[in-house]
Amino acid sequence: MKPCRLSRYRVRYPGSTHDSFIWNNCALRAKFAEGDFLDCHLLGDSGYPLERYLLTPFANPMTRGEERFNRSHTRTRVLIEQTFGLLKSRFRCLHQSGGSLQYEPRKCGKIITACILLHNRCVRRRIPLPEAEAEAEGGEEEDPDDPEPLEAAGARQGRAAGQQSRNHVVDNVFS
Repeated sequence: MKPCRLSRYRVRYPGSTHDSFIWNNCALRAKFAEGDFLDCHLLGDSGYPLERYLLTPFANPMTRGEERFNRSHTRTRVLIEQTFGLLKSRFRCLHQSGGSLQYEPRKCGKIITACILLHNRCVRRRIPLPEAEAEAEGGEEEDPDDPEPLEAAGARQGRAAGQQSRNHVVDNVFS
């Protein structure tokens, strides 16, 4: 799989909006649906719909490959959540305890991008996190016993394509 360039897609919704609502209404999803990112997959937790390009964990893994997929999926998501924690500890403006970004979503996106670029520069120059803030906020692991969310009738066809795509990944990578 090749890396996807997602940086040109902008932010529109405030932080209190549920992630799956944002996903269902964003231009990036439309681009994935149109096939602009054929060799790419996104990872989502069980709050997202399973789609051809958006892979969610198995609610009840039945095979060793499905169990491996879920473990890898969870480890990857935890790593991403830990990365968010590192960014929040280095740049307190991103953390709720430091307030919140009181700007338009587009400007917030630019601030977050700047924080990521500055963090990467700090990492390359081996600049450590401030001592008092070096504790990274860990991501939550998914509870495999949580039921999958209810889906709308119109999502069934997309879910079938998602199951086929996820099974293809399991068969070719985890089995």
